[in-house]
Amino acid sequence: MNYQPSRNDIVNEYIDNLSADIAPLFIEVRACILDAAPDLNESIKWKDCLVYCTSKNHIQTVVGKGKISLIFFDGVALQDEHGLLEGDGKKARTMRIKSPDFNREALQDYVQQAVHK
Repeated sequence: MNYQPSRNDIVNEYIDNLSADIAPLFIEVRACILDAAPDLNESIKWKDCLVYCTSKNHIQTVVGKGKISLIFFDGVALQDEHGLLEGDGKKARTMRIKSPDFNREALQDYVQQAVHK
């Protein structure tokens, strides 16, 4: 697979081991997130979730069957002008991505908000 490698070898190994049916979408989503906030650190936490963080966790990526769920840890604080965030918990909100024609503008907006809150 062709993608911009992470500074974290464990993340590269994680990406390399994704199934062929979800890997291209995952790589697109990851590129979009890193374009929005290039200084984010990436790590693997909680067994098999890619987490984007600075001094705190911002976004958790969960790969499911045919979709990628992005959990914004402080999602309740995000302005959801795009109407794509789901959930009614105390803090977290989730954006689900199922196809390569996902709303990149919305994702980048959410990422920038999450990092700068």
